[in-house]
Amino acid sequence: MKNTSGFTLVTVLILTSMASIVVLSTLRDSVIQERLSGNFQKKLNARLMSEKGVFSSMEKLEAGMLADPTINISDLIAKNSQVSGTGSLESSLYNATIEVDSNGDVLISSEGTRFEGEDQMQAIFEFVAGGGGTTGASVFSRGITGCSGVAVTGSGLIDSYDSSLGDYNDTLDDGSQNTSEQSFVSTVNDTGDIILNGSGTIEGDVLSSNNLSITQGADVTGNIHSNGNLILSGGVVVGGDASAYLSFSQSSGTVSGSISANQSISIQQTPVGGDVSSSGSISITGNTIQGTVSSYDLIAFNQTIIRNGVYTSGNYEQTGGSVFGGVRVQGNVNLKQYGSTIDGKDLRYAGNGTFQDDTQEYAFSPYKVSSTEISIPTIEPVEKITPESENNRGLTTCDPLDIATAIDDVSINTASPDLYINNNSSAGDLLELETSVANFLVDFGSTPDGDINAQSATFLDSATQIFYFDDVTIKGRMQVKENYNAVMFVDGDFTMSGASSLTIPDNSSLTIIIKGKFKIGSGAQVYTPDNGITDEGRPVFSIYSSYTGSSSGVEVSGGTRELYAVIYAPYTEVKITSGVGFKGSILGDVVTVNGAGGVHYDTALNEASFGGSSGSGGTASKLVFKGWRFTPVEESE
Repeated sequence: MKNTSGFTLVTVLILTSMASIVVLSTLRDSVIQERLSGNFQKKLNARLMSEKGVFSSMEKLEAGMLADPTINISDLIAKNSQVSGTGSLESSLYNATIEVDSNGDVLISSEGTRFEGEDQMQAIFEFVAGGGGTTGASVFSRGITGCSGVAVTGSGLIDSYDSSLGDYNDTLDDGSQNTSEQSFVSTVNDTGDIILNGSGTIEGDVLSSNNLSITQGADVTGNIHSNGNLILSGGVVVGGDASAYLSFSQSSGTVSGSISANQSISIQQTPVGGDVSSSGSISITGNTIQGTVSSYDLIAFNQTIIRNGVYTSGNYEQTGGSVFGGVRVQGNVNLKQYGSTIDGKDLRYAGNGTFQDDTQEYAFSPYKVSSTEISIPTIEPVEKITPESENNRGLTTCDPLDIATAIDDVSINTASPDLYINNNSSAGDLLELETSVANFLVDFGSTPDGDINAQSATFLDSATQIFYFDDVTIKGRMQVKENYNAVMFVDGDFTMSGASSLTIPDNSSLTIIIKGKFKIGSGAQVYTPDNGITDEGRPVFSIYSSYTGSSSGVEVSGGTRELYAVIYAPYTEVKITSGVGFKGSILGDVVTVNGAGGVHYDTALNEASFGGSSGSGGTASKLVFKGWRFTPVEESE
């Protein structure tokens, strides 16, 4: 009986131990499952917080684009580079950074945390810049744009500067001068020739929609292009490339880049820093070509040095000179003069050969070969530049605003008074303009009498106040009150003559909408602030003209000060005759610039419009989602 009781006790103990092991194992599994569930929950909450960081960043970017529809990507990111916040759960946080990646896309990197849980993700967006609509910055020509032609004579400098940094040629904080090479001289219509004649310099590009002629030592630091024929003579220096849709010819001067055309190329005594290529014939006399010369037609050299080889599907003629880099000819070869050198005797041709005594060996193999052994590189044709293909380089549609319709829409049927500012007082009578009212501060015979009230109207999709006049004659003084924007509609002519003056102070602007002729005489003075754009984005002085008469519709002779203005007159000639210079932007049907003063394009006009940034009628910039990118959390050591 005692033995049986002992066995039972041992059995119970074994069963109890086994049950304890099962219970402990179950408890262990439960703890592990609880921890896994907790970690998963923390990870999930962290993922949700990282997503919240992305969406909060998007909201901040969209608010910035809504506040400034024309904002660029650099300014948008600079103002919104960091976003952080907390969630509704305890210890839930997100931190996001916004930057532009190497592809130019907007990259939002967001990290979310909750307790020990961490998660990261990235969202990629394409930034689509907002369109300015009828009041966008693109309506202001990037320098000088003539719809039907441009003629520039004299010794003036055509270049650019940024008025937001100070006046033209000011010394900046880094010690440099406030000048740049971002100006353009361009035409738009198929008949739009450009003629540059004088000793001046153009620091930028010249783009002609038809023929281009540059003479008398004018210099161009950028590229030049012609949709017709391109003619350079008189020591013209080109700092970039020269291309012609038709033919190219140059006598003397320099081209630092390459020369290309679809028809013939003729170069005399002109060093070329790049290649020379054409589907047509090429004739070069004297000097040195640093690159390769290639053609589908005849190539003829006369006492020229070629540094990097010759290729032609046509015939080849060489009179003296030297060629390095080899000669490959599908047609005939004629070395016309004793001493015509091909370095290393690197000649291969498939046609007939004519050689002098020192080159007779070229008549046989290995120089004369089958045409299949000669490879001629493809010559890329010169394409016509159109407003659609090259809008970013200065060309634009001739009248993107449809200005005649815009001015007709803002016209009124009732008769408007003449504005006459007399000069009988010691300094001349003085009219001061605010936004909605104007009055004479000094009046000795000026008209009209009493307060002049503006009328509410909408011009270029922007609500504004406009003073309506028939003819405007200024012999005395007119000024805009500081911190006011004035708009003047002139149904007839606007004339400043004698010792008259117009003053526009800081953060103020004057816009003239005119149907007749606009003229500022040589004795008149226009005083504008150094910064050509107001705080809200208006040019300080703008002229919008729909004049279509036969004579010049806009004529500026200037005084002793550089005139700052934005001129938009696509149906008339704009004539600038100044010895002191013009700052701003010019668009006309034909633009004529004559004098030693030059034209200085203000790059700040890229951000300007008639109504300012708050009055833009265009679409806002936007973000287009491209995809997610998940990244592992970097563990600290």
